[in-house]
Amino acid sequence: MLGEARHGGVDPRLGAALAEGYTLPAAWYTEPAWFAREQEQIFRRTWQYVGLAEQVAKPGDFFTAQVGTVPIIVTRDETGTVRAFVNVCRHRGSILVAEECGHGKIFQCPYHAWTYGLDGALRAAPGMREEASFDRGQFSLFGLRAELWGPFIFVNLDAAAAPLAAALGELPALVAATGAPLDRIRRRVRTVYDIAANWKVVVDNYLECYHCPVAHPGFTQLIDTNNYTITEYDLFSTQGGALREEKQGAESLYDTSGAVRDGFYAYLWPNFTLNIYPGQGNTSINLFLPLGPDRTRAIFEYCFVETVGEEEERDFVRFIEQVQVEDIVLCETVQRGLGTGFFDQGKLMLWQEGALRHFQRLVHRFVTA
Repeated sequence: MLGEARHGGVDPRLGAALAEGYTLPAAWYTEPAWFAREQEQIFRRTWQYVGLAEQVAKPGDFFTAQVGTVPIIVTRDETGTVRAFVNVCRHRGSILVAEECGHGKIFQCPYHAWTYGLDGALRAAPGMREEASFDRGQFSLFGLRAELWGPFIFVNLDAAAAPLAAALGELPALVAATGAPLDRIRRRVRTVYDIAANWKVVVDNYLECYHCPVAHPGFTQLIDTNNYTITEYDLFSTQGGALREEKQGAESLYDTSGAVRDGFYAYLWPNFTLNIYPGQGNTSINLFLPLGPDRTRAIFEYCFVETVGEEEERDFVRFIEQVQVEDIVLCETVQRGLGTGFFDQGKLMLWQEGALRHFQRLVHRFVTA
């Protein structure tokens, strides 16, 4: 164990301790200084999932989202290009678009009616002709990099970052190998939970199934956690488990008949997960948005192919939501324990928690870069 310098100081021994399987210090999960540092070093410099291409199917479609703590707009312009902008008017800094989604040809600020095109250019501002020195070309919306992986839209606040493909690495090929038909899935259900825990607590929990036999009886009825696999890559990790033979028939917790026979769960740095379940390629997406040192917004999106009926959809969502609720209770319990002032560092069981170590080392790597 090592004593961690508080209020932004990094103990030089921490990197070696993480390699040995010790956890990040509790202060990294509780103190505002660490949260602010992560926003700058992680969330302003990485590719983050914001939504699905189907949400901007036509030119003029838009939705609002968040990258770290930065509000953004995602739209499709007249040329068919997916674009992203900071959701802030260039006049006085007002939030530009309040709606979660919509369709239109312009974005107009509700404060002073500054008006922008789908390309982000300032089209009009009341009285701008009265200002001789006003150059509207200097006041376009702040554009952001947006790239797609299949149906998934990612945005990066860092204009100098490497392309999305560099972050994804082998992940698209691994997902394709599962047989899940990502080109056919459509989002049908979206649930949102505000969790009283640090975003890293929530990711930590996702990255191991050491707790599954204890905390998730339904999940372990479906997936064989005794032969669970965990594989680490550069900026992502994967987990997998086979469908239990005795649950492959009609009496499973949901209809598991279909081409996909194994569970495949991928985590992509820093806060995106893609979960493919046995059956017809039933897919869920988890996005963990950091709201504060002890607050995380978890967004769960459930996507299905067109052949999945309403009853199958309902059974699947009910099954996964039960797991989510069980995890939320665990995460909030951990956050309370981390805030007691007694717990500093723990020790991982690397045979089951190797992906958790991989994640925590990424946090350390980016925060100390």
